[in-house]
Amino acid sequence: MEVALLAAGAALLGAGAGGILLRARRRRRALEARAEFLEVGLRQLQRAAEYLHEGLLLLSAEDRVVYANPAAMDLLGVKNAPEPGAEPRLEYFVGSDDLAARLRVETAEQSVRRVVEVEGRSGEQVLEVTAAPVPGGRLVLLRDLRALEAVDRKRRDFVANASHELQTPIAAIIGLLDLIETLPEAERGRLLERARRNAEALSSLTRDLLGLARAEDPEWRPAPKPTRLQEVVARVVDVHAPRAQHKGLVLQSQVEPPELELVVDPMALQTVLGNLVDNAVNYTESGIVQVSVGTEAGLGAVLEVADTGHGIAPEVQPRIFERFFRGDPARSRETGGTGLGLSIVRNLLRRMGGRIALASRPGVGSRFRVELPESPARPLPGAGQAEFK
Repeated sequence: MEVALLAAGAALLGAGAGGILLRARRRRRALEARAEFLEVGLRQLQRAAEYLHEGLLLLSAEDRVVYANPAAMDLLGVKNAPEPGAEPRLEYFVGSDDLAARLRVETAEQSVRRVVEVEGRSGEQVLEVTAAPVPGGRLVLLRDLRALEAVDRKRRDFVANASHELQTPIAAIIGLLDLIETLPEAERGRLLERARRNAEALSSLTRDLLGLARAEDPEWRPAPKPTRLQEVVARVVDVHAPRAQHKGLVLQSQVEPPELELVVDPMALQTVLGNLVDNAVNYTESGIVQVSVGTEAGLGAVLEVADTGHGIAPEVQPRIFERFFRGDPARSRETGGTGLGLSIVRNLLRRMGGRIALASRPGVGSRFRVELPESPARPLPGAGQAEFK
């Protein structure tokens, strides 16, 4: 009887121990799954943070930098990201005890925000520092207030420039119409022709303003679809051929291979190519405007617009993509240019994942080179940026 009781007790103990071990294994698997889930979530959060314009720092409770996104590294003038498992102290990471002290915003249960002036590796800056507690440390968000002020200043300048550019042809039209009634019938045709040219300039400016608004609208997205580039080039050449012929220019195009196709927004691409050809025709008095389309390794397509025009001075080239900038204001007024075309080109290419380069010599001519990605889902490095050669 006692032996039977002992055996039963042992069996119960074994079953209990086995149950405990089973529950422990299940708990361990659940913790491992949760840890893996959190690790995946952290990687996804880091990938999202890569695209933030604001700087983001993740600090441990010991003030070690666990993570810094590219914007934070750029703001703080830091070149090397912290290595996993070897997190540097904040003052070592930013290279300055004073800067580290100013970035230390003590947090309790709520987030804290303050503005600090710092002298970092990249010079004097005014930063808005927002810190929020997270388990095991705190999250620090950095915003460059001077950069925001620069954006606001550009917006104010844009409104002022747009108002001025609109007012000029409107005032001219009103003045001409007021004057026309005072002139003999034989002279009115000349004034009406001048009024018509100003109305065309006004129409062109309005069209470019709408194009720029679309290109800079954060809610606008390209609508890529398989597109034969030969058809886009043909439409652009057809539009500009009469004006080129009127000036005695040779406007020619070549697409190689002719059946070249790319997944791209056809209307956006036509706008980009059209603005480049329009500029080339405007600033070329004699010779050739050549449109070439082809392929290169690692690129979906390469489009080039070359001319034998006046060329662009090296000191002017870095500014040609600014809104309303004209390298030669007198010639721009003469040709009816609005100073918005290249700004539209750059903004559209940024949305399309492409980039643009310029090679130009005064007195020889200019060549604009547009590079487009093989897939709109994989933008080219430096998309939307310009390179000058």
